[in-house]
Amino acid sequence: MQKETTQSPDPPLDSYMFGILQQTLQNNIDYFACTCQDDFTQNFVELLGAVSELEKKSSQIHDIAFKFDADANTKANGYRSYSIIVDRFVSNTLDLCRQIVEKRDSMFFRAGKFAKDVEVRVIASKEIRKAGAMLISMAKHADDGELFLRDKMDFKALMKDYTSFDMRPFFGRLLGFTMCESLQNCLSAVSIAMATFSEQYRNESSYVASLAATLFNSTRYGVDIDERAERNASLVRNVSVDFLKSFWTLNELPVTKRIPGWICPSLEVCERVTLPLEPLKLNREGEHLDVPYPMSHVPTQPVRGRLFSHVRRQGQDALVGAAPTSAYEYPPTSTMFLHLHGGGFIAQSPDSHEIYLRQWAADLEMPLLSLDYTLAPQAPFPRALEELFYAYAWLVNNPFAVGWSGEKIVVGGDSGGGNLSVALALKCLHLGVRPPDGLFAAYTPLNLQLTPSPSRLLCAMDSLIPLEFLLHCLHSYAGVDMEASPDSGSPVKVPIEHLEQVKIINNKNEENQQERRSNASSGESSSQKEKDTLQEIGDAVYDTTSRLYQAHIAKPLEMFTGTNQAWQNPGRPWFSPQSSDPERAERTFARIDSLAASPFISPLLADDHLLSRLPPTYLLGLHLDPTLDDMVSFARRLHRLGRPCELVVLDQLPHGFLNFLPFSSEAADGSKVCCDMLRDAFAFVPANPINPLEEVPL
Repeated sequence: MQKETTQSPDPPLDSYMFGILQQTLQNNIDYFACTCQDDFTQNFVELLGAVSELEKKSSQIHDIAFKFDADANTKANGYRSYSIIVDRFVSNTLDLCRQIVEKRDSMFFRAGKFAKDVEVRVIASKEIRKAGAMLISMAKHADDGELFLRDKMDFKALMKDYTSFDMRPFFGRLLGFTMCESLQNCLSAVSIAMATFSEQYRNESSYVASLAATLFNSTRYGVDIDERAERNASLVRNVSVDFLKSFWTLNELPVTKRIPGWICPSLEVCERVTLPLEPLKLNREGEHLDVPYPMSHVPTQPVRGRLFSHVRRQGQDALVGAAPTSAYEYPPTSTMFLHLHGGGFIAQSPDSHEIYLRQWAADLEMPLLSLDYTLAPQAPFPRALEELFYAYAWLVNNPFAVGWSGEKIVVGGDSGGGNLSVALALKCLHLGVRPPDGLFAAYTPLNLQLTPSPSRLLCAMDSLIPLEFLLHCLHSYAGVDMEASPDSGSPVKVPIEHLEQVKIINNKNEENQQERRSNASSGESSSQKEKDTLQEIGDAVYDTTSRLYQAHIAKPLEMFTGTNQAWQNPGRPWFSPQSSDPERAERTFARIDSLAASPFISPLLADDHLLSRLPPTYLLGLHLDPTLDDMVSFARRLHRLGRPCELVVLDQLPHGFLNFLPFSSEAADGSKVCCDMLRDAFAFVPANPINPLEEVPL
C-alpha cells in the first residue's frame, strides 16, 4: 500500500475543446448578428470572452495542480477538481451551441427558447472564473502539497467572497452538470424535494390542504427550473440547522423506510438491536481499563443500532431475539464490520443507510453492525464518540452475540461516520487499548477547523453540500452553544458500584438477559437505592428519546399531515456576512476553531506519534466533493509516516452517492469499490506490526 510520493508536472493543458467551442461561438455570433437579435448575440459575445478567460485560468491551475496530489499514482485534489469542472462546463456549453447551429435554420426555430440557456451559462462562466481567481490566490500562499491554508488566508474574508457567488445556475439549468446522467436525475429529484419541502416547512394547514400544496409545488418546481433554482439558492443562504435535520430525515418516513425491503437483497438478519449497559473492561498492557458509559450532554442510555447478516449465525439469537427464518445457524465469522452512518453529525440513522448496507452485508458475507449514535446539536461532541467507544468495547467483549469470533474488526463509515471511525482508532491508541484492525472512510471531513481549501471553495457549485450546510453541521457537532462537557481525551471515571446499578437491556431479550444475570449473581436482591437509580435513569432516557422523536421525526411527519404548528424563519445564519450580530459571529468562529483543534474532532490535526500507529486505512474520495482535500491531505500524512493507506478517488459521483445505489449504475459501481476496499482491509497482513497496547499521549 506504500505509494510513490514524488510528483512530476503534467503535460500542458489540451486546448482542443476550448478551440472548438470558441469557433462554434463565433459562428453563432456571425449568424445572429445578421438577424438583428442583439440580446442573443450579445450573450454569445460575452460567453466567447468568458471561455478565453476560463482557458487561461484553467491552464494556470492545471500547471500547479500536480504539487498537491496525494502521491504520483493518485492525481486528485481541489485544484484538479476545478479543471474537471471547467472541462465539463466547456463540453456542456459546446453541446448547447451545436444544438443551436443545427436548429437555427429551421422555420420553427425560436431564439427565445435557447436564450435563457445561453444567459445561464454566461452567469455560470463568471462564477467559475471567480472561483479560479480565488484558487490561484490560494496557490500563491500555499507551500507545495499544502491544501489547507491555516493562518495564511482569512476564512472570514473568503466567506464574504463566497457569499457573493450566484448559485442559481448550479441549482437550475446546470444542476449536476459534472455528474453522470443517472445521478443528474437523482439530483433533480432531490432539488425538487428541497424546494417543495421548504414551502411546506412553515405551513400550517389541514391534511388535505397540505397534500394538495405538496402536489402543486412539486409539479411547479419540476416544470419551472428557474423558479426552483431561485428558491433553492435563496434557501441555502438562509438555511437553519432545524431545516437540515428535518429535510435529511425525510428518507426515514414510514413509506420510504419500506423501500430497501422491496428492492435490496433479502437478509436473514436485519434487526434493530440494543447493546445492554453493563460494566466493560478492555485490556491495556496487562491491566484492565474500565470503559465509561456515554454520559455527555444527555442522560446515559443504551447504544442502539441495526445488525445486518446475510445468514443467521450462532450467538445472534441473544441480541436479535427474533425467531430465525431457517433451522440452520452458521458458525461465527472471523471478520466483523462496525459501520457509522453519515448525515453531518446532525441527521439520519442506520435506517437511512439500509439502502446500501443490505447490499454490503450480502456481498461481504459477514455481520455488519451499524450504530444509531445520538445526534447533534442536542448531543454534540463527544457524545457520539463516547457511544462508539462503548459499542466497540462491547463488541470486543461480546463477539459471539453478533456472530463474530473476535478476530478481525474493521470500523468505517461515510461522511461524518468516517470521521468518527478514525476518531475511534485515535482514541483507542491514546488509551492504549486494542484499536480496530482496519479503517474505512468514504467522502469524509477530517479537518473540521474553519480553514480554506480548494475543494471547500468549490462548494459554491455544489447543490448537495454547499458551504452553508457544512458550517451548520460543524457548528452543531462542535457544541459551540452548549455548556462545557468532559473532554473525550480524558474519559469519565464511573465507579464500578454505579456501573453495577445501571442495567438497561434490550426489551426484546429482557427475559434472557435477566436469566443470565441471575445465574451470575449471588442471589442477593437489589437494594431500594438501586431500584430508584434504575427508575430515574429509565425516566430520563424516556424523556430524552421522546424529545428527540418529537423534534426530528414527528415534525417532518406533521408537515405532511397538516398538524404542525407554524415554524418561524430563523433569519440569517450566524456565519452570514450580513449577520445582525457580527461580534457573536466572530466569537463563534473563534470558538469553533478552538474546539475543532481536538484530534478527536479533526483527525487530520493529530500529532505524528499518534497517526504513525494507525491501523491500515482505506479512503474513498470523490473528485467533485468538498471533503476531497481532507482525504488527500490525510493520505499524504500517512504515506509520509510510512503507514499503510490506500486512497481511491472516483469521478462523476456526488457526496452521499451510496444512498442513490439502486437508482444509478455508476453509484452501484462505486459501492462495489467500497466493498473491494473493505475486503482488502480484512485481508491485509502488516509486515511490521506495532504493539497497540501502549498508551500514547495526545
